[in-house]
Amino acid sequence: MNTDYIEQYITDNFSEKRRIHTYGVRDTSVRLAKKYGADPEKARACSLYHDMFRRASDEHIEECINKYGLDPKYRHDPDLAHSKIAAIYMKNEMGITDEDMLNAVAYHTTGRAGMSVLEKVIFLADAIEPARDYPSVDYLRELADEDLDEACLAVLERSEDYLSLKGRKMDPDSIEFMNELRKRLKEEETEKKAMDNRELAMEAAKLLDQKKAQDVLVIDIAEKSSFADYLVIASAGSDRQAESLADNVEDKMAELGQNERMADGRKHTGWVLLDFGDIIVNIFSAGMRDKYDLEKVWGDCETVAVKTEE
Repeated sequence: MNTDYIEQYITDNFSEKRRIHTYGVRDTSVRLAKKYGADPEKARACSLYHDMFRRASDEHIEECINKYGLDPKYRHDPDLAHSKIAAIYMKNEMGITDEDMLNAVAYHTTGRAGMSVLEKVIFLADAIEPARDYPSVDYLRELADEDLDEACLAVLERSEDYLSLKGRKMDPDSIEFMNELRKRLKEEETEKKAMDNRELAMEAAKLLDQKKAQDVLVIDIAEKSSFADYLVIASAGSDRQAESLADNVEDKMAELGQNERMADGRKHTGWVLLDFGDIIVNIFSAGMRDKYDLEKVWGDCETVAVKTEE
């Protein structure tokens, strides 16, 4: 992608500070693009254009707003106007028609709901490039190498706090972007937690099977229960075996970082219950298992029979 014009423009028109920032965004965006699967060449070009009008005079901004028919709200807000003008200039004057690139430049200051990976990369690179120097920037840089969405959200939340201190309201596009990220990350966290709980329940069940428990089952009760996500059920041949199985499960779950909330039953009761929060392990004698018949109680839930591989 030919960037000769914009690079010459930067050389001829940008201050040293603006050049350092722009090339910092370029290098950061290319790195992030490679990491998160965006096109590095598009990221490079967008970063060079993104601040093309950042230090334009009020008169020039006014002229561009009139020329390109931009919303009058941008007349007195060059912080937001420069990105919109740059995107329109790219399209109208430079013949760049890639919508992803145009959006990446247009929304690099505010973000917006439904941003592509390239858009997020430019948005984030602008906030964390090496020349940026503010209290939380090192944390944001570390976060950017771990999770693109979490890093974008952290940038938005910092911006929200900063604007609040100045008595200014956040742009509606930023608010929509922030709310979208919060919702998505919460959904991902819930999904990950459910997956982790299933894996933990299966670990407990496999251990019980390995230790010669009988008829080991895992029941997914997450959609039907308010107190747990999974029940693990097993039968023991005797009270002594039930206690030994319970001890083994407690040790295994402790190794996996699961703290036991409650234990009930044990000696001569025919039922040992171990409560690990989202996972509850039930070890029964044959008679007690039939009496409580948890398989029937949760009969409309997914049930997985556990058997170790031979």
